[in-house]
Amino acid sequence: MSNSESETSVYRRVAGPGINMPVEEVMKNVAMYCDLINDPNAFVDKSNPGKRLPIKWVISTDNKAAPAGIASPHSFHMSFIESKAGNSPVIHAHEYREIFMPIRGRYRIYFNKDSENHVELGPFDTFSVPPMLWRRVEQQGEPGEPGMIMVIYDNVDDPNTGIFVPQEIIDADKAAGRDPYARI
Repeated sequence: MSNSESETSVYRRVAGPGINMPVEEVMKNVAMYCDLINDPNAFVDKSNPGKRLPIKWVISTDNKAAPAGIASPHSFHMSFIESKAGNSPVIHAHEYREIFMPIRGRYRIYFNKDSENHVELGPFDTFSVPPMLWRRVEQQGEPGEPGMIMVIYDNVDDPNTGIFVPQEIIDADKAAGRDPYARI
């Protein structure tokens, strides 16, 4: 046996049960991108505090994150974020793991509180951000160039909870007379 053969797991098939389902039940597990709607309570764009980032939820158990294409039970939530170069939320952290995979364009994931470090991802590159790590994501294209990134929020009941921003950002928003995180 060669080294490569011994390091490869064996794919095994066995006889077992399966189910049939009515078409209408199966279709509850299909999300067409063209039918997804923007989350009205999405993160505010760092460069434009009056604007929310266009986040479309594909999977969210019981629509807990926001209205989603697929609301059946899962152990994760998934969204697509369309953005133009320079769009970014403020630095923040989550109690749960967040996985980023660009679909179109290049994205820079800044990490640590002062955004002093980053990982740059192209289409289908993936970054699984550890829980509680300060982060923000920014599309890196030419001005006005659209991009899209898929985000998976792992092992969390409701991805709208357990999100933290530095106190100085909250203080600056209050000083400016705005509450960009008020739910709509």
